Amino acid sequence: MLPWLLVPAAYLLGSVSFAWFAGRLNGVDLRTVGSGNLGATNAGRVLGGRWFAFVFAGDVLKGFLPLLAGRLLDADCWLLLALAAAAVVGHVFTCFHRFKGGKAVATSLGCLAGLVPAVAGLTLALWLLLWTAGWLLFKATRANAVGPASVLAALAVPGLRWLTCAQPLAPAEAPVTWFLIALAVLVVGKHHSNIRKLFARKAA
Repeated sequence: MLPWLLVPAAYLLGSVSFAWFAGRLNGVDLRTVGSGNLGATNAGRVLGGRWFAFVFAGDVLKGFLPLLAGRLLDADCWLLLALAAAAVVGHVFTCFHRFKGGKAVATSLGCLAGLVPAVAGLTLALWLLLWTAGWLLFKATRANAVGPASVLAALAVPGLRWLTCAQPLAPAEAPVTWFLIALAVLVVGKHHSNIRKLFARKAA
């Protein structure tokens, strides 16, 4: 039972908001400016690119480190999934800031790196490609291109899992596949305001 104590620890680590720390270091509460979101995108929009990189890297580590600890303890699939879920839930519903956190993109990427590294690498590459395309081709700002790139990359995760796993729905592999589908749905759902604004602009 001792390894399962990592689950609440993963939640607490996920609840640590690097965006909040970045804001405090700059005399700003990111919950009250920009999008009001405690995530890397809002940090970058308000504070600049280097703070985006700082928050993004910290949020990735929040997802990856619990999975790394689980791997070192030879955790089974269910414990690894529980650790990933706890880290993501902690990030989205942080207990340190009235359960108002980020949109789970970077932390989910860290979880992917710990669960399915090949999928994580492909997802990151796709996200970078989509972000760059949105910035260059559609004249979006760097910050405004992050949301659409994140949504599209999240939607691609189940497909990338299918491509990189010989039997994604085999009994030993199915729990991971279904978890990744749920993770993609969560990320897309957390971006509902971005999606709504995008369609509103198109309709205008």
